[in-house]
Amino acid sequence: MDSEDPTAEDVGRATDACLKLLSVRGRSRHELLLALERKGFSEPVRERALSRVEGFGYLDDARFARDRAEVLLRRGRYGPRAVEERLQAHGLSREAASEAVASASGELGFDAEASARQVLEQRGLLGRVLAPKDRARAGRLLFSRGFSEEVIHRLLGDATLEPSGPDD
Repeated sequence: MDSEDPTAEDVGRATDACLKLLSVRGRSRHELLLALERKGFSEPVRERALSRVEGFGYLDDARFARDRAEVLLRRGRYGPRAVEERLQAHGLSREAASEAVASASGELGFDAEASARQVLEQRGLLGRVLAPKDRARAGRLLFSRGFSEEVIHRLLGDATLEPSGPDD
């Protein structure tokens, strides 16, 4: 499949492969490009197939990013920074990921503090006074889930993120 001049048959097979992948879940252009590359399609075939799929209206990175950001934010397990990182892992630019998260946040009325509370509650780290080590653990958990330092501070006070806590 490495010929320079793409045949209609090769482009058709690559297009079918894209459509099959998209029938399972939404994907970014980058993901489809990598999948076609792994399947051994040449660069011209990959580009033509992706152009065809875009022309059909099945491939739209902005729509994919917004939809994926909305799903991740709605679940309440991640803050905006983590959602942006996940979108970038799908091959989207930092700007596109940030724009998608901002759009989805506004559309959902996303409340980062409420989501962070939910994460802490699920771990039994809310509704009680936390020892310094537990506060640090809770802070690290929220930070790893993409919540801002501001949200962490509002929920936990001045919790250090160091494992030993502030007094050890």
